Amino acid sequence: MKFSNETLTVLKSFTAINKSILLSAGSVVKTITPEKTLIAIANIDQEIPSDACIYDLSRFLSILSLYNDPDVEFFDKYFIISEGKRRTKYVFADLSMIHTPPEKDITIPSADVEVSVTADTLSSVLKAAGVLQFSEIAFVGESGKCYLKAIDSANDNADDFGVEIGETADEFKIIIKTDNLKLMPLDYEVTLCSKGISEFKGKGVTYYVAIDSKSTYNKR
Repeated sequence: MKFSNETLTVLKSFTAINKSILLSAGSVVKTITPEKTLIAIANIDQEIPSDACIYDLSRFLSILSLYNDPDVEFFDKYFIISEGKRRTKYVFADLSMIHTPPEKDITIPSADVEVSVTADTLSSVLKAAGVLQFSEIAFVGESGKCYLKAIDSANDNADDFGVEIGETADEFKIIIKTDNLKLMPLDYEVTLCSKGISEFKGKGVTYYVAIDSKSTYNKR
């Protein structure tokens, strides 16, 4: 098979989540952080023919970049990557060395907050968090408005940066660590559950992100 540009883009983005990956047979690619605070599930535009455990995904992608348009042949314990007279054998890792997402579908216990977030808004808030040297962002409901903010939850008197993203009758502060937002630059439909999980659904990819235990939610 040849890895499509779409598949390669997904895999490159997944290197920020986990250095390793299990490519499972089919058209769905998943990964999870070692801390299990972020799960990513992408639908790709091609079929993976069989399972393959890749221990160092960045290294594998770098090997592919040595070729212009390589063929990748799947065997039980390795790939053969080839183009013309060039050939690379890439040996799979043992499955025990890979952090893999749960096989069962993930369900959100309750949709306490639902809001749309554009790629530009998320990028600007994450950039602001970096400039302000904060490690958190928060979805905040106050005075009838919903905001996405860069915050320091440990300091009520700290600076913040926010963008209005909707309206709400509820009051809440749903906090997420910026380290858990290694997402592709897409527009997202976001579902927040006060019980500790959030869902970011974009075109072709869905992320499940842990919510910080300091989060609060009061339904009006």
